[in-house]
Amino acid sequence: MLKLDREGEEFVFANEWDILIPVELCETPEAGLTVTVIPRLKKLGREFVRKFADRPFSREALEWLRTGIAGVSADWGYPVGRHSVRHCRIFRFPEGETPREPLPGGRVLTEADEEINETTFDIAESVRDGRLCFGQEVGGRIASVAVTHASPDERERGGTLEIGIETVPRARLRGYAASCLLGLTRMILDHGLIPEYRCTCSNAASAKVARAAGYVQIGEACSFVLRRAGR
Repeated sequence: MLKLDREGEEFVFANEWDILIPVELCETPEAGLTVTVIPRLKKLGREFVRKFADRPFSREALEWLRTGIAGVSADWGYPVGRHSVRHCRIFRFPEGETPREPLPGGRVLTEADEEINETTFDIAESVRDGRLCFGQEVGGRIASVAVTHASPDERERGGTLEIGIETVPRARLRGYAASCLLGLTRMILDHGLIPEYRCTCSNAASAKVARAAGYVQIGEACSFVLRRAGR
């Protein structure tokens, strides 16, 4: 299926943003393959679906897209040398299953926890935005955090809510990331939403965390990211 991101194109070009995502691929069991392109690349998107619907994430397919995008993006101020591709695995928690209990010290976070936060997540801002936050306290400090990318109020019941995780170096390899993922998964399920976790295909450690928390891979996603020269 081909989708046009009209809002994304208008917003980026009207505001001269440094970053542009002209093409995104996503394949999941319920939606199949979805190719989202900005209207300027509508023809390219149609041709991609025609040629590579059966192998959208193959090396040949991604290189074909990269070449097609490079042919026009320089004219928009996004030179070829500033391109990157983010190829991800999509994990979800199995429907009908119950997440295990998080480790001792794991808890729902509040704005006040920003004072003892060691991660780069802004816990106070996340809580104020209505996002769900679950963290692991280690030695009186928040050393691992799982945060939703949006507020559950922004999603319809039964929709997905994506998760981000960070653990500081001193607390890694102790199961804290998986523990935070479990805690946040419980919170998301309580809101009637589907927990979703994505990590790059090259990040084996992150995929291991997802599986340790009981998540299973259900699909793939790929984003082409363009940046302006010298930024």
